[in-house]
Amino acid sequence: MKIPSPFDLDAWTEQHLPTSQGAIGNREVFKKSDFIFQVIKGPNARNDFHIDPWDEIFYQLSGHIFVHTIEDGKEVKHRINEGDIFLLPKNTFHSPRRPPGSIGAVIERPRAEGEEDGIAWFCENCGNMLHSVYFWCEDIEVNLKGYVQEFNDSEHLRTCKKCATVLPDPTKVPQWDGDEWK
Repeated sequence: MKIPSPFDLDAWTEQHLPTSQGAIGNREVFKKSDFIFQVIKGPNARNDFHIDPWDEIFYQLSGHIFVHTIEDGKEVKHRINEGDIFLLPKNTFHSPRRPPGSIGAVIERPRAEGEEDGIAWFCENCGNMLHSVYFWCEDIEVNLKGYVQEFNDSEHLRTCKKCATVLPDPTKVPQWDGDEWK
């Protein structure tokens, strides 16, 4: 077996992620490894909350991001600055929000068949869960995007059954205006 040579991650990122990939735009660095090691470039536009059956490790390479979590039924915003590392415990609803110019690495574990990921959306007004989907995440670059697009395309799914607030499609409203993202 030939062991691969080390390589420059910045050069790899420029080649494989020359620009942001949109709402969910991660790229796996080592396909078919015992780890999912992915690089993500901002900006993104999302309001979904992912839930992973395993811990995730966030390392912020450039700029900063916010990882929104649901803790005790409330949304909490964690700022991860350049050079920071953050361990997200398994089974925690989370939504990484990446400003323009940010670049981060996330390390996860591939899912065995039967280990399910999930995505959920919560009302911004009352906190009610609007919708959730659980699935086997065979390909981290592909599987989440389809479910997110399906939700964003449906005003019915985005409408809260408790208070009638409509969660906006994050791809259709400005995400990075205002000082709260700096």
